[in-house]
Order: sequence, then structure tokens, then C-alpha cells
Amino acid sequence: MYILFGNEIVDSEEIRSIIENESPFRVDKDLSKGSKREDTIAYQISIDVEALNNIIKEEYDISEMENEDLFDEYMTLTDEIGVDLEELMPEGAILNVRSYKWDNSDDRIKAVVAITHEELGEMKLMDITKRLLTQVD
Repeated sequence: MYILFGNEIVDSEEIRSIIENESPFRVDKDLSKGSKREDTIAYQISIDVEALNNIIKEEYDISEMENEDLFDEYMTLTDEIGVDLEELMPEGAILNVRSYKWDNSDDRIKAVVAITHEELGEMKLMDITKRLLTQVD
């Protein structure tokens, strides 16, 4: 799907490929149409819990953590790693990442990422992300 991105046209499949090949995230679903905007790229993404455990082990003993604390740490860390995706995006891109679920069957943390041109603004981007969160499992 082609997206209007500032003065350029961007292929959402190229962005998907960049995310999957240059970050620890897997793109599970393209939500760009669900954003109901022609200037926003959006995906449901996920990250393997084991990858997060490797990072958490540097600061905490995971075996001593309560499940609730571990869940909070997974969600926070997923959002933090997601922010780093901005470095991989086209110039002028802003993004918002929100984790929302620990999928125990796949042992992955699921999140939504919305990407748009900086001209749209952070507030509008947050609204789009909230709308997308209502559309995912």
C-alpha cells in the first residue's frame, strides 16, 4: 500500500521489510487501512519475550520477579525498543508505539506502531494510535 508521506510516496511493504530485517520486531499485520488515513502507516508488531528477557537479565533476576512486575517490565521495554524504530524510518517520520498484550501462546509481546510525517503532529499521531488499539485483538 502506498502512503502519502510529506511530499513523498512511501510503500508500506518497504517499511515492513525494514522493521522485520533491522529490528527485533515481527510485523504481524498491516493496519494502515485501519488508520483511515492516507498519510499514516500502521502495523501490529510483536517481539519475542526471550529477546526481552536477555535485556532484563542485565538488571534483574527474572526468577525473583513477580508475574505482574515482569509483565510491566515487558510492556515498558517493548515501548522503549519501539521508539528506536524511528531511526530506521524515512526522514521527517514520527512514530508512536504502544504495547498492549502478552500473548502467552506465542510468548510474544504485541504492540501497535503508527508512523506518519512530522507535519501531522504528535497529538494527531496519539489519537490515531488510540484508534488502532481498539481494532486489535
